[in-house]
Amino acid sequence: MKVKDIMKKDIISVNVDATLKEVVEKLFKNQISGLLVMDGDNLAGIISEKDVYRIMYPKYEDFYSHPEIAVDYEEMESRAKRVKDVKVEKFMKSSIITLSSEDPVLKAGAIMLTRKVNRLPVVNEKGKVIGIVSRRDIYQAIFKQELGIGN
Repeated sequence: MKVKDIMKKDIISVNVDATLKEVVEKLFKNQISGLLVMDGDNLAGIISEKDVYRIMYPKYEDFYSHPEIAVDYEEMESRAKRVKDVKVEKFMKSSIITLSSEDPVLKAGAIMLTRKVNRLPVVNEKGKVIGIVSRRDIYQAIFKQELGIGN
């Protein structure tokens, strides 16, 4: 089975100048856990719920200089309001692993496991994004094909 057989072609993305609030709204509206970040037609990054969640926590340097914040969970919750206008380019992952539509599905799965990511963009030979494949897409396809689940 190839990536092209299971990839989603309806790509949900945000522009590189989107804010944290816009990212979260798009994640909620589409009931997904990650988005591609585009700069025009070019892939600029990828953002996940985990990345959004991390921005609400203080950085390591903050823990060292102000250890009391490590246990102030109400402060961490209120941080979400203060960071709503932060641009996605400040917290997206810009080092992106991509797939070809001709790659084997289990190669995609192996990359996800070893790189600890849940989704990978699929690009054509010119580097244009043509789809996205998630960990869920892979296991559903494999179990459907090999175990007859969902048929």
